[in-house]
Amino acid sequence: MGMSDQKVDTVVIGAGQAGIAISHHLTERGISHRVLEKNRITEAWRTGRWDSLVANGPAWHDRNLHGKYGDL
Repeated sequence: MGMSDQKVDTVVIGAGQAGIAISHHLTERGISHRVLEKNRITEAWRTGRWDSLVANGPAWHDRNLHGKYGDL
């Protein structure tokens, strides 16, 4: 069965941080899905926004899903 013939429950549009996060949650719940992105995953985030990005919030707020940050 080719990819175009597969039935999926959900389509996620965009593979930025939010798209990857929701894909993670869908996978944990066993929900079939596809993530559609017009470029490489997170391409706009990597190359199309800022020369540099500095997080101004607390360190615990900067981690990704199930990521560890120091002793937090």
